[in-house]
Amino acid sequence: MSDVVQVDIELLGRQFTIGTPPEEKATLQEAVRLLEGKIANIQQHGKVMDTDKIAIMAALNIAHDLLKTKVGEGLEIEAFQRKIRSMSEAADAALARSQQALF
Repeated sequence: MSDVVQVDIELLGRQFTIGTPPEEKATLQEAVRLLEGKIANIQQHGKVMDTDKIAIMAALNIAHDLLKTKVGEGLEIEAFQRKIRSMSEAADAALARSQQALF
C-alpha cells in the first residue's frame, strides 16, 4: 500500500487537509487550481451567492466539462491519448531507423 501525503488547501475561505498518494499530489493541486478558477469565474460573473451554492455550481461546471470531453465522433480522451502515444512511438521508431541508415 502506498504512503499518503497530506495536502493543505484553501477554498472559499475554508481550510482543508486532503490525503493523497505522493504520485497524485501534483494532480490534486492541479484540480484545486481548476476548481479555484471555476469558483472565481462564478463569483465574478454571478450574483452574490452563498459559498455552498458557489461550490455546487463549480462542481456542476467541472462535471459538465468532463462529460463534454469527447473528441470527434465519441472518441474518448483516453483512446485519443493512446492513439497519440502510438503515433509518437511509430515516429520514434521511424526516426531511429532513418538514423541507423545514415551511420
